[in-house]
Amino acid sequence: MIQTQSTAIKRRNSVHKNLFDPSLYQIPEPPRGGFQHQKKEYSKETFSNQVFGYDITSLKKRFTQLFPSNIQGYLPEVDLRITIICSIWYVTSSISSNLSKAILRTFNHPIALTELQFLVSAVLCVGFASIVNLFRLPRLKRTKFSKALNSFPDGILPEYLDGNFRSSILHKFLVPSKLVLMTTFPMGIFQFIGHITSHKAVSMIPVSLVHSVKALSPIITVGYYKFFEHRYYNSMTYYTLLLLIFGVMTTCWSTHGSKRASDNKSGSSLIGLLFAFISMIIFVAQNIFAKNILTIRRKVGILPSSSTDDVTSKEGQPSLDKTRFSPLQVDKITILFYCSCIGFSLTLLPFLTGELMHGGSVINNLTLETVALVAIHGIAHFFQAMLAFQLIGLLSSINYSVANIMKRIVVISVALFWETKVNFFQVFGVILTIAGLYGYDKWGLSKKDGRQT
Repeated sequence: MIQTQSTAIKRRNSVHKNLFDPSLYQIPEPPRGGFQHQKKEYSKETFSNQVFGYDITSLKKRFTQLFPSNIQGYLPEVDLRITIICSIWYVTSSISSNLSKAILRTFNHPIALTELQFLVSAVLCVGFASIVNLFRLPRLKRTKFSKALNSFPDGILPEYLDGNFRSSILHKFLVPSKLVLMTTFPMGIFQFIGHITSHKAVSMIPVSLVHSVKALSPIITVGYYKFFEHRYYNSMTYYTLLLLIFGVMTTCWSTHGSKRASDNKSGSSLIGLLFAFISMIIFVAQNIFAKNILTIRRKVGILPSSSTDDVTSKEGQPSLDKTRFSPLQVDKITILFYCSCIGFSLTLLPFLTGELMHGGSVINNLTLETVALVAIHGIAHFFQAMLAFQLIGLLSSINYSVANIMKRIVVISVALFWETKVNFFQVFGVILTIAGLYGYDKWGLSKKDGRQT
């Protein structure tokens, strides 16, 4: 009896006892045929230590030591990877926003501009995927340019690119699966409505007013998560967000006040504000929806698929008998391509029945200069969208909204120094916004729990 009990104890000890161990439910990588792209782990420490060949961690430590010890505790923590991505995002967004306003001054056709923007973005996606696929050939994959292309973080490029144009591009990239369509169709609708309403607003009211309305997005996002998702936020989150929003609106309204009165007709201003508000709501909805799609390495998806039918058994316990794959491993190039295609298709009917049929000046106003500006605008928007998708996957919804507010400050600041004279209220608004961003990062919920939002 004792021997039998001892044997039973040994057998029980051989079983994995910790059912809450995440490694027990790891989702294996799906099998890939032929070429297997070797992934790199882009953790914060690895990325920070290898930027441009410098030991960034030691440099950051030395820089921190330059300040007195009583001040070092107030210095904000800086993620170098996110800082670099945000900086490039701000530059491309400034170019895109100011170019859209410049284009609409001489080419006042917002729907046509949206259609051209979707077209250029789709062409760039196919071209970029084809170039990456070309440099996956055995004779080219050892080149420096190929190594640079392969150094993108996980989730940017398709994993099936193997150098074969027919199988990779024609039969896979350009042939959407059910999962891709279910993922990108709602986002394509968001892109369609958001771009048209944003361009309509920019064509009717100053850029500063458009961005002042869109600056309300973090409050809308926090309200959604509080009332619909029942998330808890501490009081400092609301105080810092209010300070941040007040700073943005002070900057925007002071800029608006410096414009000529003739720039603002009452009727068009109200309609423009309405379009800007709709664009802001679409931005918040897309941000919340895309957060579940673009987060890298999700283990359980929100989309139905055959691979998730057996995630749980009838008793409600995780099923370990069947191998299953994560259904949400759609790369960002594919998402951007099909979002652009869906947006182009949805915009085509309003363009044909509206501006093209009733506004014959579309073709006449499309000069070589306008075409060049549209091409540059499309390229800038392509990189802006890619960086935005990457940030949505790296940040929480609230933190992404705050990063987007900082982007608006950069866009407005560039427009201020380029077009108008800077006044005191504009500088005061920028200072308030920076103070709000610092306070939110230091004392708001994003410091701990907000990154999981």
